[in-house]
Amino acid sequence: MAEWRSRWQSALFTALILSPAPAVAKQDSAQQPVIDMHVHAGRVRWAEPVAVCPGDQRITYPALDPKSQSASLQPRCARPILSPATNAALKNDTIAELRRHNVRRAVLAGTPELVGDWQAAAPGLFIPASVPAELSAQGLEKLRELNETRGAAVFAELGAQYLGLGADDPQLAAFWALAEKLDVPVGIHLGEGMPLDPRGPATRYRSALTSPFQLEPVLRKHPRLRIYIMHYGSPLVDETIAMLFTYPSLHVDVGANVWNMPRAQFYDHLRRLVEAGFSERILFGSDQTAWPQGIGLAIRTINEAPFLSAEQKRDILYNNAARFLRLSPAEIAKDHGR
Repeated sequence: MAEWRSRWQSALFTALILSPAPAVAKQDSAQQPVIDMHVHAGRVRWAEPVAVCPGDQRITYPALDPKSQSASLQPRCARPILSPATNAALKNDTIAELRRHNVRRAVLAGTPELVGDWQAAAPGLFIPASVPAELSAQGLEKLRELNETRGAAVFAELGAQYLGLGADDPQLAAFWALAEKLDVPVGIHLGEGMPLDPRGPATRYRSALTSPFQLEPVLRKHPRLRIYIMHYGSPLVDETIAMLFTYPSLHVDVGANVWNMPRAQFYDHLRRLVEAGFSERILFGSDQTAWPQGIGLAIRTINEAPFLSAEQKRDILYNNAARFLRLSPAEIAKDHGR
């Protein structure tokens, strides 16, 4: 399965979960440190900026809307947010938004070359992440070497779902064994993908592969694995709750759901996870992809959740990730400016 990573990343990066937005988030008043577990180093893939409308699941991207004959990349909404026009702008705008909102560490997924370039532009900000370029002995050996040279401290974002593979597929067996042996955290995409367009390129993505239950045989075989489910298995919250209860090492992140899904829907999901007793296993992740402004919107959504206590907000935005990543007391003190 050569170049499997590039195929699913291309599909992921062009995926739009679109929709009326609250105003782009202003600078948070508290300015306490944040850890973002879900940032992408990408490239601009469109001839013109692409707009999305956070907070609405309607297909407002005309190119994916069967009712529309338009080829325009602009959705029909009052206050969209736009993707940057150039690769440099995407990198610089993402870094600026992370710093603006006091994100002290961000897990950055992408090709080693792109991740290295972004790290050089913002020393100390990014935690490098990668997944195997291909599911072969050679591909896994390159990933192991990348981890040894500090080019992949996290294995993410594992996008097997975009290739029609379950987490328990035999093709991933050697990958899970390697992650457990090296004790490297793994972020796996389980959740919504892009709205399918029968007129567009084919995709192997399957909604059925959202189920967190497919991780059960993986965790039973590799009990020391540190896994976080990106997008918390949305919308299958009950299944996620069952897995969190059974496997105490399992964590979830909020993914792009925190800013590009309707707030009522996301808050319902988040409240259920918290009320089930798992507020200390939820990690913040903006999943900004091509829209850096999503970072501020995502942080604002957590800070404005009326059912979260101040302590729970701090846990989600920083403390849980610090514990999951095993940051030292000195690293935590530095993030807090002490």
